[in-house]
Amino acid sequence: MAGFGAGRLLVVADPLPPSADAIVILAGSIPDRALEAYDLYRARIAPRILVTREPLWRGEVALRARGIRLAETDGQTVDVLAQLGVPRAAIRILRRRNTSTNSEARTIARDACAHGYRRLVVVTSRQHTRRARLILRRALGPGVELVMRPAHYDEFRGARWWRVRRNAKLVLGEYERLVNFWLRERWSIRPCGGLARRAPVR
Repeated sequence: MAGFGAGRLLVVADPLPPSADAIVILAGSIPDRALEAYDLYRARIAPRILVTREPLWRGEVALRARGIRLAETDGQTVDVLAQLGVPRAAIRILRRRNTSTNSEARTIARDACAHGYRRLVVVTSRQHTRRARLILRRALGPGVELVMRPAHYDEFRGARWWRVRRNAKLVLGEYERLVNFWLRERWSIRPCGGLARRAPVR
């Protein structure tokens, strides 16, 4: 019976604070994460939204060499937020490209510590929240409070996850990555991405 609750165990949500320094959107599904971030921004949880970047894959590099540029996911996310009503000045792309949640967390941690942020609200898909929280808490260190926020527009449902093929693949993949985190990955994560922390923002 424990396996039937495996999907629900992947989903975590921290209580929303009255305010934060920034809302961070992890790279991935654009519509649900952008909508969630917009709702938080509209509720005045934070004055800015940070957007992470994905890598340029080999095919995209080859296309660029031929003068063809595909729209990148970070640019699409910014466009969606702007069309929803978020001022462009309130949106910032974290320039470093990331290949995993681990490298994404390092990018976020380095930026947060460099700017002296004290609290971040991080938005991602439902099934990704538990693992992302584990990784980000280690990367941010004790100086930055992490608030994990699952995208409520996400279609993933933890109950009866085995009945939908997509959900089953997501659940099994997340547990495989969680095992990797506990056995290997967590030991390589340094607070602030190895940077010295600056004074908190005012």
